[in-house]
Amino acid sequence: MESKQTRYAELAYIRRVVKKFSAQEMADLLEVNKETYLRSERGDRDITLEEAVKIAQKFNMTLVDVFPKFFVNNVAV
Repeated sequence: MESKQTRYAELAYIRRVVKKFSAQEMADLLEVNKETYLRSERGDRDITLEEAVKIAQKFNMTLVDVFPKFFVNNVAV
């Protein structure tokens, strides 16, 4: 079973390294406070489908690219 710390590892990497968005920018996008966003990124809080779509749109990427662990053969699991 996957640990919660690795569940959203790609999200954290893309945000910090590839897209260079701050946690506050992401929190503002999702209309949550920064700590709530960071809890999501650490896997302590689930990201809703609506939030996932907003994140993918901000990154200009597909849901599969941002959240690959939730898809097997491009089918949500």
